[in-house]
Parts: sequence; C-alpha cells; structure tokens
Amino acid sequence: MEPIDIKQSKGNFFRILSQTPRSQLGVMTIKSGGDSGTEDIHPGDQIIYIIEGEADVEINKETCHVREGMALTIPEKAQHHIYNTGRTDLFFLTIYAPPAY
Repeated sequence: MEPIDIKQSKGNFFRILSQTPRSQLGVMTIKSGGDSGTEDIHPGDQIIYIIEGEADVEINKETCHVREGMALTIPEKAQHHIYNTGRTDLFFLTIYAPPAY
C-alpha cells in the first residue's frame, strides 16, 4: 500500500483512489454553482471531508452548510445531495464503508 497525493486528483468530478474489501476512498470536485448530480442513496455510511470550498449538503431533506476543514457523516440509506454554494471549486474527500462504487 502506498500513500496517495489526493490534491493531484483535484479537478476530477469523481474518482475512486483506493479501496479495500470494507472501505473505499475517493475525491470529488464540483464547480461553483454545480451539484453532485442525481441524489444518491448508499447501502453504507459515507464520510465527506471538505478540502477546499463550501457546500450545502442535503441529507433526508435537511440541509447543513459545510466549509473547508469540516467533515460530515452521511448515514447509510440516507437520501443525499451536495451543492457547491461557493465562488470557487468544491474539492472534497469521500470515504464509503462498505465500498459503494
């Protein structure tokens, strides 16, 4: 297993960087005013960590604002959607347990 330079993947809309049988590590970049696409529901938990930017995260119809340096857990089977509310790209790390993709 080798370390991953996460910032090299900035600009990719969505990319899985590594995984094990029980977890998956990915990154996502959403342009200003954009969103994560179709609302998702995953069979396991998803943890997001905001590296750059800010966003509104809607989880089961409740909205939470997050910004650089903040993390949020999206519980299993929760309907969710991420909106870039900032003026710059939103770049975040995402962990799925178990793997979702």
